[in-house]
Amino acid sequence: MPTLTQHKIPITDETIDALLSHLARYRLTVSTAVAKLPQFSGCDIRSVKQVLRVCRQRSLVDSAPLHSQQRYWHLTELGAEHCGLTGDRIGPLSETAKIRALALLHFCCLSDRPRHRLTAADIARNFPDLHRPGLPTGYYFDPEATGRIGLARVDAGQHGRWDRVVQSVRDDLSDHLRHLAFRRLIQAGRFEITLVTVLPQKADRIRDAVAQMPDAGGTRIQVVSIPELLPLIASASGKEVRTG
Repeated sequence: MPTLTQHKIPITDETIDALLSHLARYRLTVSTAVAKLPQFSGCDIRSVKQVLRVCRQRSLVDSAPLHSQQRYWHLTELGAEHCGLTGDRIGPLSETAKIRALALLHFCCLSDRPRHRLTAADIARNFPDLHRPGLPTGYYFDPEATGRIGLARVDAGQHGRWDRVVQSVRDDLSDHLRHLAFRRLIQAGRFEITLVTVLPQKADRIRDAVAQMPDAGGTRIQVVSIPELLPLIASASGKEVRTG
């Protein structure tokens, strides 16, 4: 089979800005996710790593342990300043924040169907009717079909109770149906709730329970398993991951 030719990418202000903006949006990243950015299209992974190294040499980004021998990248104070950020979105993440950020990175950037995580500023600027103080942080935009807005909830506990997870979906539904702008999106078939969990078996159990819920008012509810999160969760709990 023919293979696609990969090329080296020049290190320019555009590629550096793209990387920093990506980190500001997702809080952490890995090289395979950076390679998905339009500015890095078609380049080889060594070129991505070279851009990351240059940004670290300029004190814009740094790396920290993800799990086992793998590492992730995050903004430094200087990199955050470049993006106009301050506060707790700078530097290494806590274990819980790391799990949630990696889950959203996988769901939005590393799945077969790319999505775009929405920041509070994105919502205020592009969807002002939806914006209100205290909005959750897991909204995303799915450009396919009619362009859905979704809310991703991450179930980070591999042994957590599935019934509590289902109740959280009910609570989210109730909350969004109370607000006129979201209710209009729901009626137009343009709002969905995604529950991201780790193990496929748990996802199946939750999916069956969600299917028996009363009418969701037009809200699409989906359950996605991301087994790639398991090594991180096991590392956070001090347990060894068994693959066989």
